[in-house]
Amino acid sequence: MRIAPRTLSMLMTPLMLVIGVGLAAAQDLTRDRVQFALDQTDRRIEQAQTLLSSTDNVQAQAEVTMAVDLQARAKTAFASSQLRITMDLTLQARGHADRAIAIIKGLPDPDRVTAQLERTRELIERARDRIEECQNPRAHALIKVALEMQLRAEAAAGESRYLAALQLTMSARERALRALRLCNLEDNLQESAERALARTDELITQAREALADCSDERARAALGHAQEIETEAHAQFGNEHFEASLRLTQSARALAHRAIRLCRGGS
Repeated sequence: MRIAPRTLSMLMTPLMLVIGVGLAAAQDLTRDRVQFALDQTDRRIEQAQTLLSSTDNVQAQAEVTMAVDLQARAKTAFASSQLRITMDLTLQARGHADRAIAIIKGLPDPDRVTAQLERTRELIERARDRIEECQNPRAHALIKVALEMQLRAEAAAGESRYLAALQLTMSARERALRALRLCNLEDNLQESAERALARTDELITQAREALADCSDERARAALGHAQEIETEAHAQFGNEHFEASLRLTQSARALAHRAIRLCRGGS
């Protein structure tokens, strides 16, 4: 079974929302659509502020403050009919509000969820290719279910439902692994680690470029930590500790995502 390229391309759309690229990059904007996005962000900020009133978490307060500032800038841009800028700013504001909510509720870190979503998507794509010639119909059915669950996971992340996204993507991952086992295949840890390292290296390069003109010290600290962890991930790979390498590079990738998000939010 081969999943159509058009279907696979759908995997990226919700994830792009999570890392701040936004749906607006892929379609024409209208004032109604941008107004709807602004309203959604207003509700998310109100939710974060309500939760914040019952705690003195400094990190959450900083995220809410940034969200409010970015949303104000988004509304100023909207008043000037700068729709693209408005959409970018309000999505950044929503991301900060989401992070504040996650911090207060003890929910999964959005950046780590993003990294896990990427890891599962890569696994599904590898599994699909490897079982293409397998004659076991159950394996093909499992891959189909895994893809559907991954789409739901990324949609949940796009709606800032990070706990649901994490649960769905882990379930999708387990089904993809079961499909491989039914075909007497196993996920090649060495290959998985090698691909994951390459993907994280790319993201860290993107983060360096994004931070070239960024003065946010938190972003620079996150990137520095990501680079340190990625160095250790490469060392573990060199020592053939592939599972450890995978765990480390996933952590590095989450920090690189955070660095980019902080820089965009502080620009």
